[in-house]
Amino acid sequence: MNKFYSLNGVMTMSITAITNVRVFDGSELSSPTTVTIQDGLIVWPKLETGSIEQTVDGGGHTLIPGLIDAHIHLSEDTGVLKNAAHWGITTLLDMATTDPRLVDSQRNLAGLPDIRSPYHPASAAGGPSVLRMGFPETSIVARPEDAEAFVERQVSFGADYIKLILEDPALNPDTALTPAAAAAIIRAAHRRDLRTFAHAPNVGSFEIGIEAGVDVLTHVPLDGPLPEALAQTMAERGIVSVPTVLMMKGIVDKFKGMNPNLSYFPVDETLRTLIRSGVPIAAGTDANDNPLAPHQLAHGLSLHRELEEYVAAGMTPTQALQSATRTSAALLGFEDRGVIEPGRRADLVLINGDPTKDIRATQNIEAVWIEGVRVR
Repeated sequence: MNKFYSLNGVMTMSITAITNVRVFDGSELSSPTTVTIQDGLIVWPKLETGSIEQTVDGGGHTLIPGLIDAHIHLSEDTGVLKNAAHWGITTLLDMATTDPRLVDSQRNLAGLPDIRSPYHPASAAGGPSVLRMGFPETSIVARPEDAEAFVERQVSFGADYIKLILEDPALNPDTALTPAAAAAIIRAAHRRDLRTFAHAPNVGSFEIGIEAGVDVLTHVPLDGPLPEALAQTMAERGIVSVPTVLMMKGIVDKFKGMNPNLSYFPVDETLRTLIRSGVPIAAGTDANDNPLAPHQLAHGLSLHRELEEYVAAGMTPTQALQSATRTSAALLGFEDRGVIEPGRRADLVLINGDPTKDIRATQNIEAVWIEGVRVR
């Protein structure tokens, strides 16, 4: 008997056929078909060797690739990973953790999402990452000459990409990486074929990130809508946006009493501008349970709500679904997931409904598989 695992014990075998499902191919749904899983991989539509050990009736429902949340923060409680898996999220991009051992302890766990991480983020000496959030002083990049050592340290931990904390020097002169330091970090990362992600909460930090050559800008500005010209430059250069709309709106809700200038308008208008300008968008939430964070957001359901925000801003339901599957995987360099094709990881979500017509259907989950292991 082949060995298999799940969150609560044995649940699925190494060769499984999911029958009577309509497959989301990245743009539309197929006619009813059968998808086969073997040794954690998709072998649909034909099983090359072996015999089916388990058959799951898909009930005519929709089968989509496992969802990718492109911005989260890990917790010491692995229950957050279980919750993410319950909601069909099979890949999580951690966006900085104070203790590398936390990341390492949660990687490659059977039946739980695949974890990727930059480990520590690069920040300025006076930034909140070190002074308030608990990151070590070795994550400070005070001068361009410090960039190489910073990147090499993250590589030694096993970093999958590099993260920078960008701020607008005009707004926060004591907490902002210099543009020269930011550019040096990005060059050092690119020499090692690592993508770079930048925390960018205001227009000035977007300008610095774009000029420095960053690959991914996370968040959207709170100090005003992103100018159309900057969005067009992002689109031309293929710079990816991970807007984290729910997080930014949560921050507005929390702090607008102290700052009456805060509102949803810059968030909503920037998202519309990004979509209208053709900026590639990968869905991410900034989900976390850290009391030191400006806003806490639960892992799991929040990604589905994020997709609703994208549709409200002008995406089609198909485009929103792509932002958490095919498009996200391609933009972030994942070649083994994001689509349902032979040879890809069997990260799959069975949905009751058609998410290409109503994005809210992604919440009607009937079953979830992570690398062939059924977890729901």
